[in-house]
Amino acid sequence: MVDLKERSSDSSSTRTVYADQQVTVPQTPFFEQQLPQKKRQFLTLTTHPVEREAATQQPSRVEVNGSLIKPRFSLPTQKIQQPQQPFILSDSAALINTNEELAQQQKQTQQLFGRPSASVEAQPFIPMVAQQPYMMVMPHIPQAVMSQPWIEAPGPPARFKKQQKRRKQKKPRAKMTRGKLMRRVLIVCSILTIIAVICMSQANGASGAGTADLLRGIFGPTITAQVESWYLGFSDKTQQVQYSLGGQHVEAPWTVGTVAPLPTSVVPPKAVPLSAMPLGRIVPMVTPAIDGEGVWATQAMAPAPYGYLPLDARAFIRPDPTHPYAIVTLLQFDTRFFRLHMVAGTVEPGGPRGFNGSGVIPVNDQRRNALLAAFNGGFKFADGQYGLKTNGIVYVPPQPGAATIAVTKSGQIILGAWGLDPRMNNGNSDLVAWRQNAALLINNGKINPLTQDGAAWGGTILNAAYTWRSGIGITAHGTLIYAAGSSLTALTLGEALKAAGAVMAMQTDINPFWVRAFLYSRNAGGTLSITKLNPAMYGTGTEYLSATQRDFFYLTRYAPPLPPVRPREVPAQ
Repeated sequence: MVDLKERSSDSSSTRTVYADQQVTVPQTPFFEQQLPQKKRQFLTLTTHPVEREAATQQPSRVEVNGSLIKPRFSLPTQKIQQPQQPFILSDSAALINTNEELAQQQKQTQQLFGRPSASVEAQPFIPMVAQQPYMMVMPHIPQAVMSQPWIEAPGPPARFKKQQKRRKQKKPRAKMTRGKLMRRVLIVCSILTIIAVICMSQANGASGAGTADLLRGIFGPTITAQVESWYLGFSDKTQQVQYSLGGQHVEAPWTVGTVAPLPTSVVPPKAVPLSAMPLGRIVPMVTPAIDGEGVWATQAMAPAPYGYLPLDARAFIRPDPTHPYAIVTLLQFDTRFFRLHMVAGTVEPGGPRGFNGSGVIPVNDQRRNALLAAFNGGFKFADGQYGLKTNGIVYVPPQPGAATIAVTKSGQIILGAWGLDPRMNNGNSDLVAWRQNAALLINNGKINPLTQDGAAWGGTILNAAYTWRSGIGITAHGTLIYAAGSSLTALTLGEALKAAGAVMAMQTDINPFWVRAFLYSRNAGGTLSITKLNPAMYGTGTEYLSATQRDFFYLTRYAPPLPPVRPREVPAQ
């Protein structure tokens, strides 16, 4: 009798049984015998199957009377050192020989350890490869099979390896926290609020203009100008659509065909009559022309004794064929019969000197019929730091090269570039007032070629924006021209001034709320009448009679002395 041991699934307990003894062993699945309980595990073959089985070979198990037993002693085994070569399944003859050898080994084992049961004898022989395919463990393979050449399996393509490497190197995105989300929402809401406020400021009069100035101080001129540029571009597109839907119809800014004022006086006896300022028609630049386009209409006569001469006239013109709805309104004044004045605002132009102006036309110039006209000044100090001097006070020092309009002690008007014109310098004591703004728009009859570049025309972002703009020019005859209109760029404003006859010109303030011009007249009863140059302009004209934050220009009537009478020629005897 052979003393045998039975090893259960629990390796810690063993007991001795005999071959003729009935032993009941619970049938435990293979994976539960080999692996820890209550765990799932997948076996990964890291070495060749033959080498793995040789290294881990256990005593063979046989079934005796329905029980799995193994011998008390272990048969000596020798580790087979075989080269790591794959098992070639394509060789069918080698497989058949291998199966026959396996069958012989199994029969010898059964004869050595006991008589097999009937169930085992009745079962056909099944190769181990077919019995346990999921174990991926191959039995002993003859040398003939192992001598087959090694065939390497094709590896993954290089592109696939690069993709895997990129996936490994790619860091996972961090989840957005609630705080980051709230900060982003706050930033987006702030930007939308800024855009909405600035857009509203462009169309909401004084309150909107004040809000825009406040935003410039908070967010800076660049951000504010960018938002303004977006709004102005959108507004211009809207006007183009309205123009197309409205049948491409454009109306004149005032009623055409009004009766011109009659002369208030005649040429004094024995006086040399003066010639009137030229008021020739401006050639229309957009066809077909509107009724009355380019025609100067006299608004007032010169003070006595020059009442037979026109003092001022107005006209309108469209300078841009791509924007036929853009109308520039013009005023022309005879410089012989008025005086030009400049007033600093209560806030602007500001500057480091800390001087604030009165922002109002002096009372003496408001009396009787002295006041002729008033219109807007230039940019704020923050938008260029352009100079201003009036009433003997330098509010902002002059900028070299900037466009400057100046007045001498005799009332002569000079327009040129500071430091380039020989009369424009700090050493000229004859200058009593001057105001600077941007660069020269027209110089000696030529429009500045840089109207599309630089910050001189209302910021680098707004230089080409279509918006309200204004400017001042001097003609070859010495008359003064004021121009203002909507949907203009610096270039189209220059085109309008040049068409009106200006040979020297400069741009003044821009944007809807700040561009404005008014004509004043007082009748014999003392009633003051105010006429707005363009009905679409903001303001009423009374702001210059009380107080305003921005600097401005105003004109007063002036009657120069009569020219001397030429002596009568006595005929020769």
